[in-house]
Amino acid sequence: MTQRQGEILRALVKEYVLSGEPVGSQILVEKFSMAFSPATVRKEMSVLEQMGLLSSPHTSAGRIPTDRAFQLYLADLVNLFEITLNQKAELEDLYRSAALQLDQLLKTTAQMLSQTSNFAGIVLAPNSVGSSIKRIELISVMESLVLMIMISSSGAIYEKKIKLERVVSQEDLYKISRYLNQNLKGFEIGDVQERGLDFLSASLAELGELSDIGTAVTQAIIYNPPDQTMHIEGNTNLHRKIYELTPNRQKAERIITQLENKDYIASIFERMKNLPQVGSQVGLEVDGEMLSGITILGKGYTLSGKSVGALGVIGANRMPYEKIIPALDYSSQILSNVLSEKSNIEVHGSELKVNEIETNTRKELTRSGGDNKQQKRKK
Repeated sequence: MTQRQGEILRALVKEYVLSGEPVGSQILVEKFSMAFSPATVRKEMSVLEQMGLLSSPHTSAGRIPTDRAFQLYLADLVNLFEITLNQKAELEDLYRSAALQLDQLLKTTAQMLSQTSNFAGIVLAPNSVGSSIKRIELISVMESLVLMIMISSSGAIYEKKIKLERVVSQEDLYKISRYLNQNLKGFEIGDVQERGLDFLSASLAELGELSDIGTAVTQAIIYNPPDQTMHIEGNTNLHRKIYELTPNRQKAERIITQLENKDYIASIFERMKNLPQVGSQVGLEVDGEMLSGITILGKGYTLSGKSVGALGVIGANRMPYEKIIPALDYSSQILSNVLSEKSNIEVHGSELKVNEIETNTRKELTRSGGDNKQQKRKK
């Protein structure tokens, strides 16, 4: 691509993002003060179309950018957008007011990204496998079902339900929690996975008749660690926009179904978290087919220099990139700084809100049990 073609393509994408209409040569020349004639621009636009970067709707002489054009546009301009002083101040105020528990901080970040983009804001929480264990609590929620709450060095709170082979009292679960904290605190789950249970075999005798339960819980932590949490805000608005911008309803529903697959979304942001700058994916892969119209932007954040999670936006190709990209970049910096500060603060019991977690879990389990009974009745 020549320098002139690049200039025309960037201007066309920018204008299309603003207007949503096919862009003609006359508009580009007048609005962007180009140093060449409309005829020259039309000629170059034809070449760009042959290159697969532009398409021409049947009802208009103007052109619209393809997904590939958006990819080039983002790769070229991702470092050129700078955050404004007003944006900086707003983000700093937001983090200052939300710097409570990590989960609340991440949720607030997702909300901010959703509001900035008018689409969906995403934050992938630190992965438990890469985190060191700071505290473990076990709560009896229903017969032999136990809720494990694990707090990592980053301040992230992970919850996991563990089915035991026998009923254990809450008092005994406190004993097991103390044992696990004495023996696992400070270890990364990945390190514990490599060691297995051998290094705990001698100390398990301390639990006496509870050693089988201690082993079962430790096995659940090591071999089936808590899932990675993902905060999503603005999904309803995203879905509405997809239906508005996608004339083919069947295609819109396929896109929405794929975007509701959290494992798929998490895998995209997992790839982006190690990138040195804001990364992008234009188009959505569904059953081996790339569907156009969707752009995903993401940036990693760190804890003491180590990539632990990612944040980003899922939206249509027509997004306010000049606002979103700087917001992503600066939010990543602030979140990394906050995490590094929080990692040096001991998590106190009152911050766990154990009673609240236990009550919510019981409600959730009761509700799911009721749903299952209703389904059985229908059958």
